[in-house]
Amino acid sequence: MKYEIVELAAFSGERAAIYSIKIEDDGETLFDKFIESNQDSFPKEIKDLLQNIVQIGKYVGTREKYFKINEGKPGDGVCALFDWPEKKLRLYCIRYQSVAIIIGGGGYKPSHICAWQDDENLKSEAELIIKIAKDVNRRIKDNEIVLLENTLYSDTPFIYEI
Repeated sequence: MKYEIVELAAFSGERAAIYSIKIEDDGETLFDKFIESNQDSFPKEIKDLLQNIVQIGKYVGTREKYFKINEGKPGDGVCALFDWPEKKLRLYCIRYQSVAIIIGGGGYKPSHICAWQDDENLKSEAELIIKIAKDVNRRIKDNEIVLLENTLYSDTPFIYEI
C-alpha cells in the first residue's frame, strides 16, 4: 500500500504542524473522508474537532489534554482526538511530541462499546493508522523523516509504501 503524508496548511501554525494521509492515488485525505462521512450526522462535534485542531496547530501545540493517549501499540504515538464534551467521535492520529500530528480517520464511538476493537469501523481506522505509525516511526528512526521545531522534514516527497 502506498501512502502520502500531506500537510493541512489551514490548520498548521507556529505551535504544531498538522498532516493527514492520502492512500494510493486517492484524491482525498483520510481526514477529508472523516469530515465528509460525519458532517451531516454530527455537525457540532465536527465543529468542535476542527476548533481543537486549529488550537493545536496555531496556539497551544500538541497538549495531552486534547488526546486520548495510547490508542495503538506501546510507544507508537497513536492516540485519538475527540470532540468535547460528549466525546461521540474518535479521530485517530499520530502525535509527535510537540512537533506535529498526522491525522488519520475515525468515526462514531457508540456509548455501549468500551474499546475501538469492539466496533468494525473504528477497528479498521485505528489499525490503518497503527500500521502507518509503525512505518513513519521506522523512517524517523532511520533519519529519513526528521522532527524539526514545528514540522516534519524529508529530503524527498512524503510518499511511501508499506
